[in-house]
Amino acid sequence: MGSILVGYDGSESSKKALEKAVTLLKENDELIVISVVPSPDDKEFTIIDSDLSVANAQSQVNSAIAGLKESGINIIGIVRKGDIADEILKIGKEMNCDLIVIGHKGVSKIGKFMLGSVAEKVVRYASRPVLVVR
Repeated sequence: MGSILVGYDGSESSKKALEKAVTLLKENDELIVISVVPSPDDKEFTIIDSDLSVANAQSQVNSAIAGLKESGINIIGIVRKGDIADEILKIGKEMNCDLIVIGHKGVSKIGKFMLGSVAEKVVRYASRPVLVVR
């Protein structure tokens, strides 16, 4: 395959997406795990929330990939600020990923489920294959 990008936010849906991506890897493939923190200009967040969220996102990515690194998987963890779907699409293009894997819903800062808005945007605008995991 080459490389697989997984959108990860610590939700059950993103954990399932990560698990699925791992099963699709072949020898010498690269797994890229990205977590995106909405930028402070999003009305739901303050700058302080954003900084704390970046640290939290980095911690989630680190713990998600720690066990996978130990099993010999070639893996990269990335944390970005910005529009979640836009950043996933940007990284997918920048790193020339062969596949983007995302969960069908994630958890917002206030704990409510974002019912597919990110997944829908990624599927709609991706220039490469996208797998949405339920």
